[in-house]
Amino acid sequence: MTNAKNALKKNTQNKPANTKQDTVRDLLMSMKGEIQNALPSYLPVDKFVRTALTAISSNPKLANCTQQSLLAAIMNSAQLGLEFNTPLGESYLIPYGNTVNFQVGYQGLLKLAYNTGQFKRITAREVRENEDFTINYGTGEISHKPCLTGDSGEVIGYYAIYQTKDGGQDVFYMSKKDAETYGKKFSKSYHSGPWKTNFDSMAKKSCLIQVLKYAPKAIESQGLTQAMTFDNASFKDSVKGSDGDREFKVDYEVVAEDVPDNVDPKTREIIEDKKDSKQDDFFGDDFVPVEE
Repeated sequence: MTNAKNALKKNTQNKPANTKQDTVRDLLMSMKGEIQNALPSYLPVDKFVRTALTAISSNPKLANCTQQSLLAAIMNSAQLGLEFNTPLGESYLIPYGNTVNFQVGYQGLLKLAYNTGQFKRITAREVRENEDFTINYGTGEISHKPCLTGDSGEVIGYYAIYQTKDGGQDVFYMSKKDAETYGKKFSKSYHSGPWKTNFDSMAKKSCLIQVLKYAPKAIESQGLTQAMTFDNASFKDSVKGSDGDREFKVDYEVVAEDVPDNVDPKTREIIEDKKDSKQDDFFGDDFVPVEE
């Protein structure tokens, strides 16, 4: 009996403790039914959950955020029908201290706009220094002719344009310097997120957000409004409302004295935590990441 007790004690001591990633996996699996109800019909729940787990395994700092924050950000992405942290560039979940910062991507915003069924055309482009480009805010028209020979030059600005099916249209232009200023002002993760890795795409997305402010209110959809409302917001928590829908608690701005300990107050860049640099075996032997 004594030997049996010692063996049981030894096995218990040798059993690895659940990692934070294991806990997140269990949480997502327990919420699978609600996630499925939130997702649009074209996005299978198993694919969305596996993509979420892959994103967290690729950036373990997400698992260090509070469960309430991470779950709220994931549920927001599910309601929008946008996959996050994938090469598609639809949306991004970025760890910011112990909360998760949400950023809609250029492709995600285009997707939500086209899903309204009200746009004949909506797009955004870079403008290069040797291209022939003019814009007229008075008429809402642009002329953008590419450089057919030679070097097009460096990117100097960005613009977005929409045309509705009933003939309405508008444009918005932003210089590259203005885009940098916009990103630094409105994105907490400017130095460590998609603004750093894919600046042009985020600048075009910012132009789209601005031009859509002038679009007729009749074409607004819940998804498009929700994406633009929560863009650059840090999720704190979410609760089920009386109608069963989730209501989100978010922070839009962080003043210098409220910057988390693991974020540089000047650059807003995430400070690497050496003790978290060694990755655990995130989800066990049965986990297979999404292939790009």
